[in-house]
Amino acid sequence: MANPSSSQPPASPTPNPDNPLDLDYTTLTLSSGTIAHSWTSRHSHPIATIILQHGYAEYATRYLTSHHNLITHLVSANYTVYAMDIWGHGSSPGTRAVAHMSKAVSDHVELRQRALAIGVPVILFGHSLGGLVTAGSVTRDAGGVAGVVLTGPALPGPFPYIARVAVGVAARSMPTVTIPGRQVDISGLTRVQRELDKYLADTMYLKKGICFLVAATAVDVADEVRNAMEEWEVPTLVLHGNEDPYCDYKASEAFVDKIKSKDKEFVVYEGGRHELLHDEVGDLVLERVMGWIGAHAM
Repeated sequence: MANPSSSQPPASPTPNPDNPLDLDYTTLTLSSGTIAHSWTSRHSHPIATIILQHGYAEYATRYLTSHHNLITHLVSANYTVYAMDIWGHGSSPGTRAVAHMSKAVSDHVELRQRALAIGVPVILFGHSLGGLVTAGSVTRDAGGVAGVVLTGPALPGPFPYIARVAVGVAARSMPTVTIPGRQVDISGLTRVQRELDKYLADTMYLKKGICFLVAATAVDVADEVRNAMEEWEVPTLVLHGNEDPYCDYKASEAFVDKIKSKDKEFVVYEGGRHELLHDEVGDLVLERVMGWIGAHAM
């Protein structure tokens, strides 16, 4: 387990959310009807494609102005970025914040196949529930993936049989109902108040707890990932805060420990909250993410 060291943070440009850095921006519709976005520089040929997957209740274009403006940094470094809005999120159709995680994994695999057609290396980035979708995508088909970066991934452990049956029944009978007792204070997202203020003002960020359908199908995908860890050979970087109240950092550590890849690293940030890229350690996290991607985008 590695600990981050301090270093000079990179500059953080303030992007125009409509067209930061004069990017070429397009959307595409996957076969399920799910919407994905694409950004690339108008001035140079990309050296790699990054497939970015957002977390629960958020949306892809949020990574232009939050999460340390990650999309802007990636395109500035000469990467094309693809980012899918999970069904029920962002620009995608469906009941808000209601999604079937296995279907989200299938959408992610389809988006990867489209990205591979460009002919440059493909690196995956997933945050929170998007980390689980990303891991599920690699588990189903690791072909063409040059590397994986996960921040605060949701990697739920095995559930007792009775609990799984109960959640499965609830998912079938009342899929859109929020699981009671699962609300966490928003201070668990980040220690930076301006980011919490942006969250509260953002009408596209869905302010609701996880529903039974998301929970039940996420557990199924997590089982797929757990059962295939000994076959996971893709280079992998996992970053997690040890004060993340949404996703357990110990599950991330166990995941990295068990995967077969010889090129793997787990970094824990002391005091770090769930959305590390705009937490107090955001500069260090961005620097590590960009450096790791740069070393694997060959």
